[in-house]
Amino acid sequence: MSNNRSLFSRLPPETIVEILKFVIEDGSHHLGPFLFVDKRFYALAMSTPSLWCNISIKINSIFEESNKLSVQYIDSCLKYSGTTGLNIALDMGNVPHPGSWMTSVITDIKKSLPYRSTAIDMALEDVAEWNWDEYIFSYTFQQEKTKDLTMAVVGTAGLHMRRWKSFKFFPSNPGLQLGGMIWELFNHSMPNLERFELNGWVYNEYGEFINAFPQLTAVRYLNLPGDGLLGRVPLIYGLLKTLIVGYDYSGPFLDTLGECTGLQELTINTIRGSTLDKRDISFPLLKALSLSGNIDILENITFNTPCLESLTLIGDDLFGLPTVKARSILWRTMVLHNHDSTVESLQHLLQIRGIEELTIDFEGPEEIIPMVHEVISQRDASSTLSLQIVRVVDGDRHLDTIHLMDK
Repeated sequence: MSNNRSLFSRLPPETIVEILKFVIEDGSHHLGPFLFVDKRFYALAMSTPSLWCNISIKINSIFEESNKLSVQYIDSCLKYSGTTGLNIALDMGNVPHPGSWMTSVITDIKKSLPYRSTAIDMALEDVAEWNWDEYIFSYTFQQEKTKDLTMAVVGTAGLHMRRWKSFKFFPSNPGLQLGGMIWELFNHSMPNLERFELNGWVYNEYGEFINAFPQLTAVRYLNLPGDGLLGRVPLIYGLLKTLIVGYDYSGPFLDTLGECTGLQELTINTIRGSTLDKRDISFPLLKALSLSGNIDILENITFNTPCLESLTLIGDDLFGLPTVKARSILWRTMVLHNHDSTVESLQHLLQIRGIEELTIDFEGPEEIIPMVHEVISQRDASSTLSLQIVRVVDGDRHLDTIHLMDK
């Protein structure tokens, strides 16, 4: 142990701070256990506010005290972080639905019984059919535990929320009231919130979406699970720099998207629905665009942007693409439906203006390689003068590279 301490004594202060940041960065470890590794660890931790600004609350069980985080630890974070902005994460996404949980419990009980009868089976079935949603969450330990932890980071009348710099919220199962109950605690001003991630819908007991927040004027990074929430989160959309959103049939989606004129990065996930009508949308500052799902739904959309630094397309067939310019393109696909559809998708890619680099990330047999060579050899070289290199990869595994300038 003395040798270890001797090693620690030779580490520069900034290295110790980086070590502590590393072990707590994902929220799975708290700073407390690492304070007593070495006196210098303790001294540096207590005098480095940035080490105390990340507070992660994770609830993944109905009854058990699955979250070891305490109100006292949160109070320490609030104290030793000084005036540093706070990064808050509240994850209830793995809390099981009470009905499903009780069904699994009844199944386990049946398996463990040394003997069974019709009467016992009927009694267990009656128990399983009780309204466990209402019963359990009226008395569950986790309800009060979660409220206490949440109120600790919210503060009296939302005092601590004024320091929140980022907030990530994974609500509980849509059928549970726990998420809605917690969500309503956030109805306070967050003038310094720059990053907001909502990884699920939040409903009240009547199945209505809860919009708890007042105006979020400082938000520059927004991540939403569905386009139905776009426009319902009260912020200044023209000031957003990064937007990540799922698209699923919402009519007003493009109207709100058109307000986001300051975007530098845009990701539209799980695109599905009917082909959208012709529309021009201007993003004068956009640098990176990522689209996944049924991308051809956007084929009538023109993105008026400078030439993008990167365009990422995640989908199996690219039968139609939005109008856009991009220097570097990544197409990630998992399925080879047939020769013709793959060739057509590649031809669509080569029609994108400004393309210099094309990377095809294909998870599957290497038979895509001759198709790529076929399309490249038959392309209209006059329309792809800027194209310099084509790569074929499978994740981190390199499969092939074609240098166009040599041809």
